[in-house]
Amino acid sequence: MNQVIKIPYGGGSRWVVIDEHQQMINPIMKYIKYLDQIGRSANTLKSYAYQLKVYWDFLKDIQESYENLDLNLLAKFMAWLRNPMPIDKVSYIEATTAKRRERTINLMIQCVINFYDYLHRIDEFEKNIKVSLTKQIKRFRHSYRPFLDHVSQDHTLRKNILKVKEPRRAHKTLTKQQLHHLEMQELHIRDRLIIRILLETGIRASELLQLELGDFDIGNKSILIRASKTKAGENRLVYITADTMNLFQNYLLDFHCVHTWIDRVFFNRSGKHKGEAMTYESLQALIKRLNKRTGLHFTAHMFRHTCATHLYEQGMSAVSLRKLIGHAHIQTTLHMYVHPSEDQIRNDWEQAMSNDPKEPL
Repeated sequence: MNQVIKIPYGGGSRWVVIDEHQQMINPIMKYIKYLDQIGRSANTLKSYAYQLKVYWDFLKDIQESYENLDLNLLAKFMAWLRNPMPIDKVSYIEATTAKRRERTINLMIQCVINFYDYLHRIDEFEKNIKVSLTKQIKRFRHSYRPFLDHVSQDHTLRKNILKVKEPRRAHKTLTKQQLHHLEMQELHIRDRLIIRILLETGIRASELLQLELGDFDIGNKSILIRASKTKAGENRLVYITADTMNLFQNYLLDFHCVHTWIDRVFFNRSGKHKGEAMTYESLQALIKRLNKRTGLHFTAHMFRHTCATHLYEQGMSAVSLRKLIGHAHIQTTLHMYVHPSEDQIRNDWEQAMSNDPKEPL
């Protein structure tokens, strides 16, 4: 079977895909190198390497070459992802027992499509796979013409025909009781500071890990988020409470300046990489330890959803919340990051009913 392995590279590490003869799979590694050169994150490179490794396992399973891609081959790959049984055996499988979820399948298919699109652009694959796998649909379905319709040059959208319908995911938030339980834990000052910043600001895990000492404005009790995964999230200010800023200063004086000389705020406390900038894997390990200690089940990203929901329920406007969270569109903030609890919904309903001037029925 093919493998994804980690190798040292330029003071960090990179992921490579090797075959059963311990040789790198050149088409995959050429694409991964391209993604690295255009600035994709280490997590993205690792994810793409793994997904293409799975695709190569599929090709080996059906004894097919990657050069023979067509629509039917990708459809077989989708079926194989749901039920990785030998292709020549008839197997019936319920949707609830599929090996992979719909979102995972869509991500893997899109990764394969992007891989072949890259090969096509560098003239190493003849077919333009993106054109073959997309259909055009009209952008507007209404009888009226939208505002500025006359300046629009394209009234169609391109839709991938090989896409599994994904059920809407219910993003969870932490309750007040769970947050209190977490706050009562005896945590190292670094770990407590991480939790507080994530909860009070709603920043992404990747944004947290890139914070430097100069990003903190003690007098203004603010943090500058310089780098983000989206343009809308870059160079924005987020805010923390006075208690959290005091915790940050104590962390600097008592721990940071003694154990490391790097500008990154968060670094590894132990292990062979002690004193080096904290990685996403280290943050994941911290969250896993906290889950085990508290008996809760949460991720770092849940703090972002919890923060957005809490601030909105406390009366923060959607416009300000969008800027704080770092979204380009207000719809993203409201539809995906604000999750009112049943108690909040009931309270809002009772408030609305009490404001109704009509006599009760």
